[in-house]
Amino acid sequence: MKAIKFCLFAIALGMITVSSASAQDYVGMLDQMIADIDQQNAARAQFIVNSYRQQTGDWNSSPQQILAHVEAQSRMNNPQFYNNLRQREAMFQQQQAQYRQHANAMLDNSFNSYMNRSNMQHQAHQDYVRQSIWERDNYDWNGNTYELPNYDPGFHEAYDGTTFYQDDDGDYYHWDG
Repeated sequence: MKAIKFCLFAIALGMITVSSASAQDYVGMLDQMIADIDQQNAARAQFIVNSYRQQTGDWNSSPQQILAHVEAQSRMNNPQFYNNLRQREAMFQQQQAQYRQHANAMLDNSFNSYMNRSNMQHQAHQDYVRQSIWERDNYDWNGNTYELPNYDPGFHEAYDGTTFYQDDDGDYYHWDG
C-alpha cells in the first residue's frame, strides 16, 4: 500500500516538474490522488469480502479476518509467486543500494569538484593580491620557496635570513656576501 502511494507520489512529482509553469495546488492534487487510491483499495477490499461471504456463507467474520484468511489462502495456493516476490524485493533492494552508492559517489564528485574549484579560485586570488597589490612573487631557490618583491633592484633578505640580490632586469640571485 505504501509502495503504491510512493510510486504515485513519484509519478505526480514528475508531472509537477513537467507542468510547473501552471499555477495549481500540487499538494492538493497529490492529496486527491492519494485519497483516490485509498478509495480504490477500500473498494477492492470490500469486493473481496463480499465475494468471500457469498461463496462461503460466512457472514459473522470481520472484514479484517476475511482479508487475512484470503491472503493466507493466496500464499498457500501460489507459493511460487510469493517466493519470486521475495526474490524481486531482494533484487530491488540491491538495485536501490547500488543506486544510492552511485548517487552518493556522484554527489561526492560534485562536492570535491566544487572544493577544488574553490581552492583554485582562492589560490588565484592570493596570487593576485601578492603579485598585483603587494608586488611580490614566489621564487624557488635550493628547494625552498621565497616571497620577494617584484622590480625592486637591490638586496633583499628572506624570512630565513637568506640574502638575494635583484638586478635591474628583475632577476634574483642568491647572495653569499
